[in-house]
Amino acid sequence: MNGNYNDVVVTSRVRLARNVDGLPYPYKLNDDRAALLARKVCDAVNKKHTDGSENDYALYRMESISDIDGGVLREKHLISADLLENRKYGAAVINGSETVSIMVGEEDHIREQCILQGFALPEAYKAVNGIDDDISKVLKFAYDPKLGYLTSCPTNIGTGMRASAMMFLPGLSVTRNLEQCVGAVARLNMTIRGVYGEGSESDGYLYQISNQKTLGVSEQEILASVQASIGHIAEAELRARDELYKQSETAIKDRILRSYGILCHAYTIDSKEFMKLLAMVKLGAYYGLIKVSDMQRLEKLVTDGQPANILNLSGKKDVGAEERDIFRAAYVSKTLKSICKR
Repeated sequence: MNGNYNDVVVTSRVRLARNVDGLPYPYKLNDDRAALLARKVCDAVNKKHTDGSENDYALYRMESISDIDGGVLREKHLISADLLENRKYGAAVINGSETVSIMVGEEDHIREQCILQGFALPEAYKAVNGIDDDISKVLKFAYDPKLGYLTSCPTNIGTGMRASAMMFLPGLSVTRNLEQCVGAVARLNMTIRGVYGEGSESDGYLYQISNQKTLGVSEQEILASVQASIGHIAEAELRARDELYKQSETAIKDRILRSYGILCHAYTIDSKEFMKLLAMVKLGAYYGLIKVSDMQRLEKLVTDGQPANILNLSGKKDVGAEERDIFRAAYVSKTLKSICKR
């Protein structure tokens, strides 16, 4: 049961909000300039290198992708629900590995983000900062010497930067110690949200921790404070897991193995129950109760089991909820049996 932060931190993300000087803000940008902006961003990041190689970014226009494809991108955290609503002018530029996505026409003209597996905020910042440099060579960002980068929402003015981590916190949740951690990080200008950001639920004990303050602080100061907060929460989570096991060993073993059994043998399962049970399987892997040969595949199952992704995997775009839930149960069962054993 000796874990590290990567047993708690699922992904690390750094996001930069930018607007183009001289252009109306996105809610008023309703002409051909919106489409041209997306193309300019795509061209800026798809630059050729000195060795002749070229980056592999693709341009997705919201008006031309299906509801399912849009849902797949959203469930992978590559685009937001707000961008999907901007069907006519919204776009996204996404690299082949799906670690970098650039939303064009969301709340701001440009939202650049890098998402990496595990506890890797410095690496995510380095990657997105390079993307920001590439785009700034072809587009002039709206910037004020005193305020910093100008954004649609005042809470993003300054650096325009949000550094965050998706954290798996079953120990703190089950032992009911999460609220205490929320209060502690709030005093450090951090916030904790659900799996899909503000207003969303924390399915599967997944939470997003990010900075609130962007004005009057540097990017490095934001990174340092967010990393410290993540470390504080991760340490508390690992302690809570050990406490949970010591105090309720029989009960937690039973809950974990029942969850594993249901996921391996259920005929139908909806997304909420799936997330709840898979969280227990992941906790079982941490405790060593379930041997997992491919942890990345287990983590990927979280996204694969979401409504749009599971429909996409089934190859059937127009099935009802019942058939989708039957396919999910079969897909999850097959995957777990291939990577897990008691």
